[in-house]
Formats: sequence, structure tokens, C-alpha cells
Amino acid sequence: MKETHSPVAEAAYAFFSHARFAQALSLILIGTAFGTHALRALLGTAGLTALIAAELVLLTFMLIARRRVVRWNVFVPITLAVFLAWTIASWFWSYYPRASAIGLASQISFTALALGISASRDTIQLIRAVGDVLRVFLATSLVLEIIAGVLIDSPITFLGIKGNLVSGSGIQGIFGSRNAFIMISLIAAITFFIEWRTQSVSRQLALWSLAGSAVCVVLGASPVGFVTALIVVLLAGFISLLRKMEPGLRRGTEIAAVSALGVFMLVVWTIRNSVLEWLSGSPVLQYRLSLWSEELRLAKMKLLEGWGWVGLWPRKTQPFTVMNSSSGDIHDSGLNIYLDVWLQLGIVGLALFLILIGFAFVRSWTLAVTKKSELYIWAPLVLSALLVSGLAESAGITEWGWFLVVLIVARSSAELSWRRTE
Repeated sequence: MKETHSPVAEAAYAFFSHARFAQALSLILIGTAFGTHALRALLGTAGLTALIAAELVLLTFMLIARRRVVRWNVFVPITLAVFLAWTIASWFWSYYPRASAIGLASQISFTALALGISASRDTIQLIRAVGDVLRVFLATSLVLEIIAGVLIDSPITFLGIKGNLVSGSGIQGIFGSRNAFIMISLIAAITFFIEWRTQSVSRQLALWSLAGSAVCVVLGASPVGFVTALIVVLLAGFISLLRKMEPGLRRGTEIAAVSALGVFMLVVWTIRNSVLEWLSGSPVLQYRLSLWSEELRLAKMKLLEGWGWVGLWPRKTQPFTVMNSSSGDIHDSGLNIYLDVWLQLGIVGLALFLILIGFAFVRSWTLAVTKKSELYIWAPLVLSALLVSGLAESAGITEWGWFLVVLIVARSSAELSWRRTE
């Protein structure tokens, strides 16, 4: 008997399996990840939730239609699966089960979005998509900042734009804070640099984009961002140097660099009290030290398992209201990804998180210094930016930051996984 197919089913299959649909969906998903603040301001939390739910449905249809080209054997890296399993398990002992359920839903959703496009697009396609999205977002941010700071001289409150362009005290763009703006600008600069080096866009477009992102980094006026940018530039130079070396010399140089870094960190730890005293005059650092002290106190109360995953801090839920009141300000994170993970998931969760990012960094670094193509430099630089800024911000464990972490974890695992099959 001859097998027949419905014309509607065939049309749906052709639509969802087409490469153009995968390309368009990747742009939409990346745009949603980076645009969560603006989308929440425009659509509300319910609208953003509905949008992400619809995107998950479309992503599922695409993966089903393209199932023959998806590499399911490395779809979910083991380190990521174990960390997520512990995160989900934390709901059972969570001090705030309702808030944990909401936080887990967000975390799983952004994980699924990142894994889905990672499985259906290759590395250069993902970098191009990130570049296209950030070009539009940074341009939009600058236009709105000019309107707020120059033309109307008034903040755009619902977007969190304070109109600080002329004063030079740091702009926020459409990302909600100056630290988020400068970090996303830095990630954009890394992306545009890779586009230029790989000639994936025209030279003129890449260089203008790179110059624009550099201007955005400066306008962000964030000390955290400036320090992170300096470290990223130094790492980029070091990677470029290693790429030119013979394998034996490269390995020796890497060992020497790691040893020097270890000694430096040991010295800093030994004189940490003197360093903190020297820096204590900064109001920003005093604010963070106050918050971190409270986080540590609460983390030690539930040392192994943590208080339960929540992601972004709910403002009316204990113990986060205690930390907000003690620090004298309202914030939605612990301003340190490592303390934040420890607080929410305990020492066990922190260890799993460090293993997750450790494997991802080693894999992405190995690819960057051994592969001929310069596109592999993107992952370790972006991951380094997230981890370094994570000493003073928690963007790397929620929404756009977590989305990028999962992308890098998935792509580096796909390239070097022991489960890889040709």
C-alpha cells in the first residue's frame, strides 16, 4: 500500500526544516535573550513568558523537522545536565518553593533555547546571529540615550534609561543598568572582532561595528566593565601569541602562565585584608562588601544545599528582603555569581557550577589555541568576560548571561566531547 502524506504536513515539514527558518529563529531567540529587560518593560512579565513559551514551541517543531541533522549524542553536555539536575532538586528543600518554581522555569527555558539553536546552527552562524542582534540593540540604545539625554533631557523611565549621556555618569541603553550595558557592549566588541577576522561580514561593517561597540563600552562608565575589558584584551593577545607557537612551546607557556596566575592569586589572598582596606574608600565597593557579607552569613546557614534556586532575586521574599534592607538598596542579584550560586545551591551547587564552567573554559581555550580558524577565539573571550565580571555582577547565571554560558558549554562540548561521533 502506497504511503500518503497530508499536503499540510508536508508544507509544515518543509517550513520548519528549512535553513532560512533556523536562521530567523536563531535571531529571534538571541534577540529575546538579550532583550529581556526591554521586552519585560514593554510586554510585562506575562507577555515575556508567553513569548518565550511560543518560541519553545517553534523550537521544538524545528528540532523535530531537522532531527536528522541534529547531533543528539552531544545535545546536552553531562556537566550541564548534572548542574541543572541539582538546581531542579533544590526545589524540594527550597525556603521559597513558589519563587523557586518560577526561577526554575526561567532557567530551564533559557537553557532549552540555547541548546536548541546550538544543536541546529554551527559556530560561525551563531556568532553572526549574535553580531546581527547586538548591532541593532546597541544602535537602538544609543538612539534612545541621545533622545533622553540630549533632545528631551528627561529619563525614559519605563526602560530604565536615566538620560546620563551628557553627564558622563554611565548610560544604560535598553539593558536596564550600566553594568549590563557595558558587558553586552564588550561581548558585542568581541563578536565584531571575530566577524572582522573571519571575514564573515564586510570589512567596513565589521570595523564600524567594532568602533561603535568601543564607544558604548566607554559611555557605560563602569569600573567593573573597564577592568573586564582590560583582562579580555590581555587574554586575546595571549591567545594570539599561543596560536603562533609550536605545540610543545605552547604547552610550556600555558603551564608557566597558570603557575604565575596561581602565585598572584595566592599573594592577593594573603594580603586580602590590606587590599580591602585600601579599596574601602570606594562607596561602590563598600556597598558590595556589605551585601557580600550578608550573603556569606546566610549561605553558611544552609552550607551544603543552599536556600533553593531562584535566579533573579524576588524583592518580597525572604531572605532577599533582609539583604536588600541591610545593604540599603534594592537589587535583583547578589552582585557576584559565585556567592549567588553558593547562597542558592550551597557548596555542592557551587562545586558543580565551577566544574561546568571549568570544563567549558578548558575546552574552548583548547579549541582557540589549536584550531586554525579564528572563530574559536570567541568562546573563551566571552566566557572570560562573564566570569571576570561575575566577581562583581551576577549576570552570568540568569537570562542573557546564562544563555551565553549554555551556548558556549554546548558548542565547546560538541567540538571536543568524548561522545562525539563522526
